[in-house]
Amino acid sequence: MSEYRTTAAAPVLVAAFLGRIFGVDPVTGRVLWEHKQDGAAGNSSTALLVTPAAIYSATFSSVACLRYPTGELLWQSQTAQVHGRATLLLEGDRLFVAKGGEIQCFSLTGQSLWHNGFKGKGIGAVAMGVPDNTAQSDDTN
Repeated sequence: MSEYRTTAAAPVLVAAFLGRIFGVDPVTGRVLWEHKQDGAAGNSSTALLVTPAAIYSATFSSVACLRYPTGELLWQSQTAQVHGRATLLLEGDRLFVAKGGEIQCFSLTGQSLWHNGFKGKGIGAVAMGVPDNTAQSDDTN
């Protein structure tokens, strides 16, 4: 009787907390790499968006792009220093980072393109979307 075996390596599992991002072997649990991102504050959370080529992460005051699956830092930029877990949306050649009622748009090279604070409209978690691509907030702080 034949046994099914996959010849492809399992994808690297990416996990993040307190401004640290880890690449983990999903079969053994072994940590393959670790990146400490600037901008983590206190017990703030780290948001992740993982694609086949890149890992985007956001902390209290920064957004970073790491190469997937190696964890090599490609770029890091400052964001508005607003509390709450960020919501990340990748659309075309733009990365949108939203938190605390604010949205910031970045190029895929890390350049800040615009920032909208929605002054006087409220604060809190942000959900964003365009047709067929929506990112829901999962933090109410």
